[in-house]
Amino acid sequence: MTIQIIRTPHPPGSLLAQIGDLLAAEGVPGDEATMARRLALLPREDRILMAVEADRLLGFAHLRITRDLAAEEAAEVVAIVVRPDYRRRGIGRMLIAAAETWARQSGRARLLLRTDVVRTPAHAFYVALGYQEAATSIDFIRDLGLERRADLPTVPPPAGSR
Repeated sequence: MTIQIIRTPHPPGSLLAQIGDLLAAEGVPGDEATMARRLALLPREDRILMAVEADRLLGFAHLRITRDLAAEEAAEVVAIVVRPDYRRRGIGRMLIAAAETWARQSGRARLLLRTDVVRTPAHAFYVALGYQEAATSIDFIRDLGLERRADLPTVPPPAGSR
């Protein structure tokens, strides 16, 4: 098995479609057109690492530089996904090692990984690589695309309708 790690801001179409397939297998829908649209909107510093054997994508990691007022700049692994039939074969380790190299080369002293609280196999993987749990948080989201009746202004009935 000869695996190549490719780092790029713009994966070729055939690999981009496979990224969509991997995400769909994890419950994140997205065809090639959706992936291309999302990719075009990413910050220019973002990178995609791809573990490739021949023309088959075995896994990928999405990397970003995070900036905020509360902490120093850090490199972040926004997403990492490995094909289920290739897990526990070193692909994830290769992607994280390449992410660490990218972080150092881009002048960042920290690499941040986030994972859902229920993804305990991922937690064990990160701890085995020497990462420490730094925080536990809960995300709150409100879908602003949905009109909620309670949020609409109250309109009095037209005059004379009583």
